[in-house]
Amino acid sequence: MRRTALVLGVVVLAAACQGKDEGKGKGKGKDRDAAPAAVAKPNAGGARDPQRPPQIQPPLPVTSPPPDAETITGVEGGPTAVIHIKRLAPGTGPHPQRNDTVSLNFTGWRSSGETFVTTTVRKRPVQQSLARLAPGFAAAVVSMKQGERAMMWIPPELGYMGTPEAAPETTIYEVELVDIEAGPPTPPNVGAPPANASRTASGAPYEHVSRGTGKAKPRFHDLVTIKYSVWTASGRLVDSTVVTKQPEQTFVFRKPPAIEEVLRTMVVGDVARVWVPESQIDVMPPLASGTLTYEVELLAVRAMTPPPPVPKDVAAPPADARKTTRGVFYKQLKAGTGTATPAPRDRVKVHYTGWTTDGRLFDSSIVRGEAAVMALDRSLVGLADGLGTMTIGSKARLWVPVELAYENAPGAPKGMLVFDVDLLDILPPAPSPATKTP
Repeated sequence: MRRTALVLGVVVLAAACQGKDEGKGKGKGKDRDAAPAAVAKPNAGGARDPQRPPQIQPPLPVTSPPPDAETITGVEGGPTAVIHIKRLAPGTGPHPQRNDTVSLNFTGWRSSGETFVTTTVRKRPVQQSLARLAPGFAAAVVSMKQGERAMMWIPPELGYMGTPEAAPETTIYEVELVDIEAGPPTPPNVGAPPANASRTASGAPYEHVSRGTGKAKPRFHDLVTIKYSVWTASGRLVDSTVVTKQPEQTFVFRKPPAIEEVLRTMVVGDVARVWVPESQIDVMPPLASGTLTYEVELLAVRAMTPPPPVPKDVAAPPADARKTTRGVFYKQLKAGTGTATPAPRDRVKVHYTGWTTDGRLFDSSIVRGEAAVMALDRSLVGLADGLGTMTIGSKARLWVPVELAYENAPGAPKGMLVFDVDLLDILPPAPSPATKTP
């Protein structure tokens, strides 16, 4: 299984390669999870990137920590690496915990003395979840008290979440810990489910933590709004909508099987804890492995239109299926009218449903109750290829090979994909900006 950084707003503070804001939200009137500025790189003509942060003189030499700096060792992700920290001004408040959210003022330098990130231009603290930060930076902040200001030297082994885009290097920060917001409580049984835990059909253990007052349980195809938090077996928080204060709205069928099965046992207001095996998690959080513990609260359920039944021939194209020159198998289910077929740059209006070859639904315009309009030159290559064989009013089943689908990309449906498509209309290409009239 490929491990990569989550698309759910993971912010890398301490990487000199991050170039844009990710996972922005609001909290306490400050910026939450705002990514640091990109490191300035010379242009082809030798000029500097205009987005280069202002160059700030560090309060201490950055080439090496002072002799009286404290050391921190044994950090997850690099147990033999050493963090150095020099206290510049004392704090009077508590220490944050590893899963808390903190408000920080900070500036970061390379060992050359170049400033690559700073909050001084914002003139207000940045709010960050410690669980989403590089392990070395988080460990140093955890050692601080609220109100404290310190310099820290983070070794390259601990300065990044996931794989850095550029060569890893030691990074140096001056940090002021302004405020602390407690993270969601770690479950007492986060390491292993209790002996009396229930089991889903796929075998994942779960328990109901508290019961709600709702009546209806969501179906496989319904739209739900949920809050959740996720921990590793060691109790490290790796994802949380409680922290971001942004509940997720999603179709039940888009969650991992264990979560989907547990959601279908819940009513609005229920809170359930689920131990999800790594084999069900397509995109693992950085530094996480093994079983993850989810705590899920069901906030709302919206009943959606049931999808079509799974085709009996979903596993493979039948012998009477035809094949395009690009390799998409197709079978006409209903004849259309006329002879015109979509051109490569046309837009089409369609109803469609998609399954993986094991019969698992991954998308459907029918469930959403609204036909989709798509530009063929911006759609899946295989889906566009199959649509090119259809006329208005026709319905076809397409078997799209993996190389013309998502190519087993993390977070996307895997393998050959099967689509039932109704072609409702053929529309001209959208006008380009250059040809638009006032």
